[in-house]
Amino acid sequence: MFQKRLKEIRVILHSIGFKLFLLLFLLLILLFGLYGVLYSVKLTQIYEITIGQSAYRNSDLIKKSLYRLMLNNQRDELYKTILMFQDEPGVEGIRIYNKKGEIKFSTKTSETGHIVDMKAEACYACHAADKPIESLPTKKKIRIYRAVEGKRIMGLINPIRNAPECSNNPCHAHQPDLTILGVLDVRMSLDELDMVLSETRLTVYVITIGIVILAMILFAVVVYLFIYRPISTLKTGTVRLAIGDLDYRINMHRRDEFGMLARSFNNMGENLKRAYNELKEWSYRLAERVNEKTIELEEIHKSMLQVEKITSLGKMAASVAHELNNPLAGIVTYAKILEKKVKNNVPAGEQQEKMIKELELIRSESMRCGNIVRNLLAFARGKSVNFQEAQLEDIINRSVDIMRHHIQLAKVELEKKISLQNKKIFCDPDQLLQAFIALQVNAVEAMPQGGQLTISAEDMEHPSDQIIIRIQDTGAGIPEELLDKIFEPFFTTKKDQKGVGLGLPVVYGIIQRHHGKIWVKSKAGVGTTFFIQIPVRLDKIENQDIKGIEL
Repeated sequence: MFQKRLKEIRVILHSIGFKLFLLLFLLLILLFGLYGVLYSVKLTQIYEITIGQSAYRNSDLIKKSLYRLMLNNQRDELYKTILMFQDEPGVEGIRIYNKKGEIKFSTKTSETGHIVDMKAEACYACHAADKPIESLPTKKKIRIYRAVEGKRIMGLINPIRNAPECSNNPCHAHQPDLTILGVLDVRMSLDELDMVLSETRLTVYVITIGIVILAMILFAVVVYLFIYRPISTLKTGTVRLAIGDLDYRINMHRRDEFGMLARSFNNMGENLKRAYNELKEWSYRLAERVNEKTIELEEIHKSMLQVEKITSLGKMAASVAHELNNPLAGIVTYAKILEKKVKNNVPAGEQQEKMIKELELIRSESMRCGNIVRNLLAFARGKSVNFQEAQLEDIINRSVDIMRHHIQLAKVELEKKISLQNKKIFCDPDQLLQAFIALQVNAVEAMPQGGQLTISAEDMEHPSDQIIIRIQDTGAGIPEELLDKIFEPFFTTKKDQKGVGLGLPVVYGIIQRHHGKIWVKSKAGVGTTFFIQIPVRLDKIENQDIKGIEL
């Protein structure tokens, strides 16, 4: 739990909103701090100037109050009046200098009679030059310094000028050309001013800190509402999108950059979802195509195995047939010779008939073996092909005409469904006729009790240059476990000894020579359908003598 909280705090500390808040906070403190210092300095200057002007007016008031006493040379009254002003709040001390710098009157009796240094702070403003300055601006007449105790003192120098009433008074010996007779030095304590300034500074600092805190709260709210929360919303959207939630959309109705980013994010989500769906659909299509191609490759592989098997068996059958053909021919010949000798030399009777039957059996079985040998040779060597343009419908009709008597004897009903737009195909008519007859013979033999034989042919939609031919019967059907073996040589489903298992392999070889395909569908008790798919044209194949199963 603690680690989770610590992680959340780290995320907040590293967020743009917090960095912006911190930057604004520092700038605000800097600006308000500078404002507070400048305000305090300026306020102090204003207070000092205001107090100085007020003090100078008080100094004028004191000088005017003492003017009549100085004019009449009433020293005791003058001294008492000075002491009276000393008791006023804020008055630190009052001194009167003559033109030589001698303290003639002072609220501190110990200072009376002392001569001040003309280079001192109070005198330097007028006596810095060789000739004293007769007039100073009010600002230069005021000086602020710290006393020995550490408190601040404001001194005001107010010159006592030689008025006509003074120079003409018989009690004074001042010449009319003398301008300044002395100086009234009034010292005011600034304790109250410093106290007011301290309170004012404290108030300013407190108000400044309060404003800073209030401003930071407002900044925090503004940063959270207008920066942190939109960024967090965008961040949440990107995370959801990154984990695969392509349906997630950001609901942000704003007209600023964040609103633009939200709309761009939603558009990106739509595009990604569309692209993902397209990729998904393409992946499904690709998977289907892969499956289709896999099935095709498996069929091709089976066909290649079948071709290899037929090729090897064909070569073996050719050698076996060649070796058996001559002995069988000899057996048939000698059986015929023996039959003639028996008829000529053995008296007619039961014995002769028995011998003739046995010789006939030998001859018929030898002839049967000879037929098997001829089939083997036909299977092994094949036949010279002669490709030419021919009407497929005519070839089918010829095969039906040849088989018609056999079909009628088997009580089989025939139905033809020929629908061909491409009337002519490039083929070997004789070999296709042989294939169609062989398939019809198998179909009729599969229906010993009669049934339905349907022959159909039509153009294929895809590919458009192919023709599909179906030969369908309603016989007993072929067991599913035997379907893969029916095109193998010497394999037969006939229980009697009529078949040797070479008919379908020969048909398979003929269709292969025409660059076609043959396959079968069958269901026990329902019937069997042979499918033949052949191209309309074989422009790249010339007439050639194809031997055996070398396709």
